[in-house]
Amino acid sequence: MRYLLMAIIPFLAVHAVAQTETVKIFRKTEYSNGNFYRQRYDTIKVTQEPVDIYFFRKHFNFPYYLPGKFTDEALKNRTISVWRNPNGKKEDKGNWENTYTYDHLGRVTKYTYSGCFLCSSFPYSYSVTYNAKGQVEQLNETINSIDSFRFYYNNQGDIVKLEKYVLGKLQTELVN
Repeated sequence: MRYLLMAIIPFLAVHAVAQTETVKIFRKTEYSNGNFYRQRYDTIKVTQEPVDIYFFRKHFNFPYYLPGKFTDEALKNRTISVWRNPNGKKEDKGNWENTYTYDHLGRVTKYTYSGCFLCSSFPYSYSVTYNAKGQVEQLNETINSIDSFRFYYNNQGDIVKLEKYVLGKLQTELVN
C-alpha cells in the first residue's frame, strides 16, 4: 500500500500544477524596411502571469531596457539618479548612472542610462507616454530615435498588441 501511494502522489502533484497553467498564442509578424517579411506563431505557457510590458521582455526579449517599475507615488515630480557604485567616483567611464523622471502622478516619464563603454554597454534614454487609463502607450528612444514601441490593451488591462518600430518603420508586431 505504501508503494502504491508513493507511485500515485507524483502524478497528483503534476496534475495540480498543470491546472494552473494556461497557453497563450502570439502571432509574430516581422517586417523588413516596412514591408512584410514573415509571420510565425509563438506558444507560451504561463501561470497566472499578467500580459504586461515585463511579460514581453521576459518571453520575447523586447522592449529590453525597462525601469524596475513604472510608478512610485513617493517620487512624484522628482528626478532621481542611481549610481552603480554610490560610493565611487561619479563618472560615466567606470561608474554609470540610471536616471528616472517622474510626473505629478508618480509615473516614470523618462528613464536613461549613462552607459559603460568599458563594459560594452551603450547609453539609452526613453520617454514614456501614457494613455487615458494610465497605461504605458508608447516608449520612444530619444538619444538616436532608433527604437520605439507602441502598446494596445484590452478591457482587462492586458497588452493584446505590441508594435516595435525601428527608424520609424514597423519591424515587429506581436498580437495575443
